[in-house]
Amino acid sequence: MKISKIIGLIIGVMQLLSAVALIVGMHAMLGVFATALPGEQELEIQYGDPVVIPFTLKPTNNGYLETKMNVYVSMIVDGEEVSSDSASVMVPPGSMIPVELELLIPADEAQKYLQVGADVRWKTDISVSTLYDLMSFSNHMVIGGGGQ
Repeated sequence: MKISKIIGLIIGVMQLLSAVALIVGMHAMLGVFATALPGEQELEIQYGDPVVIPFTLKPTNNGYLETKMNVYVSMIVDGEEVSSDSASVMVPPGSMIPVELELLIPADEAQKYLQVGADVRWKTDISVSTLYDLMSFSNHMVIGGGGQ
């Protein structure tokens, strides 16, 4: 067999393995990302000093590769970030890892931030990676919503 045919065969096998890794990695990453989004949930604010705004995310990995998820949540009032929390978790294949985030706000400030008509925005940054960080996906969202 000629050297050029052997090299061509090796390149073909590498391309096939790369395509399979891309498909399997995307399946794992997008699955974790889609299940990590909180969706339509009511905020169950815990009043006290400080006021606690909890977020629970439940990223589920139905793929075949371990994924790493980084999440950052913050509360922005009148263009200024007043509270934030972040977490980083490894989500093994076939598992669900709950992530608890809490925004802490002093009680005296929470009254004006959580009132009706306040200019409150929620910022989230979620990134998911796999294959030793060779593949990654991230999303930045700013959601409007004030007191009720």
